[in-house]
Amino acid sequence: MKITCNMIRDILPLYVENMASQDTRDIVEEHISSCENCKKRLEEMRTFEEPPVDTDIAPLRNIQNTLRRKKLQTIILSVMVTLVFAVVTMTYLTTPEYISYNENAVSIIEKDDGTVLLNLSKEVSGFNVNQYPAADNSGYVYNITTWETIWHQKISKNNLENTVLNPNGETVASIYYYNTDGSENTLIYGDPITNGSVMTLPRLVLTYYVLFAIGFTLFCGIGLVIFRKNEKIRNGLEKIILLPISYLLAHLLIKGLHSATYLVGRDFYAILLVTIPLYFALLAGRNILKKLSFKKPKSTS
Repeated sequence: MKITCNMIRDILPLYVENMASQDTRDIVEEHISSCENCKKRLEEMRTFEEPPVDTDIAPLRNIQNTLRRKKLQTIILSVMVTLVFAVVTMTYLTTPEYISYNENAVSIIEKDDGTVLLNLSKEVSGFNVNQYPAADNSGYVYNITTWETIWHQKISKNNLENTVLNPNGETVASIYYYNTDGSENTLIYGDPITNGSVMTLPRLVLTYYVLFAIGFTLFCGIGLVIFRKNEKIRNGLEKIILLPISYLLAHLLIKGLHSATYLVGRDFYAILLVTIPLYFALLAGRNILKKLSFKKPKSTS
């Protein structure tokens, strides 16, 4: 059988790698001694060098860092959303359901030493006391109210102990119980401070915070329009504007569309507790959406 160049070229790789038998090697050597083309092919195969391996791992590290940042942002987003949900749920469960005045729920006990005690029934889970001097300097006037909560009704019972209204020996002139339904206060101890009715109104301080947040949002929005072509300033304003937006959303989650409150401290701190994780959640969501928008191919017309 005649040995052709095609047959020799098929087995040249085995010859170069020393994987052919001695008989095959003899055939190859005999052929290339008289065939310049195959001999040249053999020399090319022997002098062939593998391309150098790229040892620069910087691109790989960049990809790894990008994936790590994306994973971290997703984790932050999930944790912050969970915190928002937890705080809103806890706030809902502990939202006061104000109790209308009745002697079974609230009573006043006066001791021989002048100490005045506020006695609360088991249905009461919380109370609020406001104190201020009487206009005629006869002592102090106290405004109190009580409430119960879903948490207290369904989950955890708590027994409030008697509370001393005048621990420092203050003279108690009058004690009023105020309802939160717009009705006048009920005098439950002492003398009336006026000839007419007394009414305790809710505070509107949260309204001012809402108006400030709206104004700050509009201010940042105008800045975004003005500096829309300046990427650095625009990115900064996008992060800043999320703060008042977070506060407004937190207020909506805690108070709804109302701003009046009888418990300013409780409601304000609850709003802040929602605002903080909500801000970081919006910030993480913004970063994720921004990176996704960069990956979208631009349409060509």
